[in-house]
Amino acid sequence: MDNLTAVFDSARKLAEMLLETDEGKALNDARYIFDGNEEAQQMFSDYAAYRQRIQVRANNDDITEEELEKENEVIAAKIKELQQNPVIRDLFIAEQNFNNIVNHVMNVFNATLAGDDGLQGGCSGSCATCGGCH
Repeated sequence: MDNLTAVFDSARKLAEMLLETDEGKALNDARYIFDGNEEAQQMFSDYAAYRQRIQVRANNDDITEEELEKENEVIAAKIKELQQNPVIRDLFIAEQNFNNIVNHVMNVFNATLAGDDGLQGGCSGSCATCGGCH
C-alpha cells in the first residue's frame, strides 16, 4: 500500500468515525425520518425549486434589484415556514450540529498542516461549550 492509498484509507476511517459520533447518529436518524415524511419532502422540494428559479433569473440578469429584494423576502418567509415543520427543523439542527463537529475537525487538520497542534486556547474538543474556533 503506498502512502497516498494509506491517506485515503485514513480519510475514509475518519469519516466513518465522524458518522459514529452522537451528532453523526442524530443526523442519520433525522435524515431517515425526513426521507419517510412526504409532507416535509414536498415542502423542501417546493422551496428548493422556488429558490433555484430565482437564482437562475438572477444569474441571467433577468430580475431587477427591487424584484430580487422582494423575492429574497419570500424566500426568507419560506425558510421560516420550513422551520415550523418539526421534521425539517430537526434535520436542520442535526445538520448544523454535525457540521460544527466536521468544521472543528477541519480546523484541527488545517492547523496541523500549518505546524500547529490545532488545539490552542484550551479547546476541549467539545463544541457544546465552545465560543467558536480560532
